[in-house]
Amino acid sequence: MIIEHRDPLRRALVAGGVVVPLLFAAAAVGVNGSARRFLLFYIAPFFVAFFAWAWVRVGRIEADRPAALVVDAVATVLGAVRFGALLPVPFSGHMLFYAYAALTTRSTRLQLLVLALAAEATWYKLVVWRDPRSWALGIAVGAALAAARILINRTSPVLTTAP
Repeated sequence: MIIEHRDPLRRALVAGGVVVPLLFAAAAVGVNGSARRFLLFYIAPFFVAFFAWAWVRVGRIEADRPAALVVDAVATVLGAVRFGALLPVPFSGHMLFYAYAALTTRSTRLQLLVLALAAEATWYKLVVWRDPRSWALGIAVGAALAAARILINRTSPVLTTAP
């Protein structure tokens, strides 16, 4: 079904990658100081990367095994649960996503984007917030999920015969 609607879905992802960060930028206008910097430099860029990652994934979805797409969904949900304090998880959703995206994409441009944003998130986590624990756990969880996805896509399909 996704393959049938790939082009409109990719157009929607491009729109989301522009509109959502702009909404956070607009929200930043109404706040001052560290809250403004947080929205402009930590939250808004994340959504640029997320929508770019989804755009790349949808573009080559037929090359992935269904189980690999399940891992994508798990990575997305785990990366999002900390956003808006949905759940008090011990890992950084930003670092989880950046590590996962960098390790699982074949797009050099996307890798460069997420690595640059990971560097920025690292500065926030380690220098501004002094939070090495969630930073390291986010990277570890993202890398573990990336390893699972890579292994799933590398395994050959199980051939079954009809009884």
